Amino acid sequence: MTINQETSKTIIKLFSGVLYKNDQAKLWLELEKSYAVISDYLKPLGVGVVFDEAEGYAYLENLELAEDFPVLLRKRALSYKVSLLIVLLRKRLTQFDMQSDESRAVLSREEIVDMLELFLAQSSNEVKQIKEIEISIKKVVELGFLKRLQNSDNYEIKRVIKSFVDAQCMDDFDKRLEEYAKV
Repeated sequence: MTINQETSKTIIKLFSGVLYKNDQAKLWLELEKSYAVISDYLKPLGVGVVFDEAEGYAYLENLELAEDFPVLLRKRALSYKVSLLIVLLRKRLTQFDMQSDESRAVLSREEIVDMLELFLAQSSNEVKQIKEIEISIKKVVELGFLKRLQNSDNYEIKRVIKSFVDAQCMDDFDKRLEEYAKV
């Protein structure tokens, strides 16, 4: 199987993270054109392509193979604050989709901080807590679930978050919050 340079660039981008239609149009077109070739190339490596044309994103995931098959893509352990922020952003995206006709869900840095502070213990050092929240925001940006908009303190919630935080996960989160509120 021969793979051209543009297809190689697309595969490399997929290995480095999420590929967005709006952010990398040239690579996206190559993925649309060469999806079958890319999938066939990656399958023997135990990797599959999740390709959501409607939402405009694609990423790689491990295929379920024999236990002794090596895993190419490692799962990352996330801190409590990062996990919480991801779930809260997913909930906010769902609310946005139900209430707005806009295609992009945008939040200010302050809105994100306020949203997360509601679920964190009171801290005597507010500056330290806000710094930790900003570190969490930065990590979520690195993971590809948020995108900082140029020349502003606003962030776009990326739709790929729907693929990682499904309805069951959100339901479990809501149940835990209810239990926590009872205590």
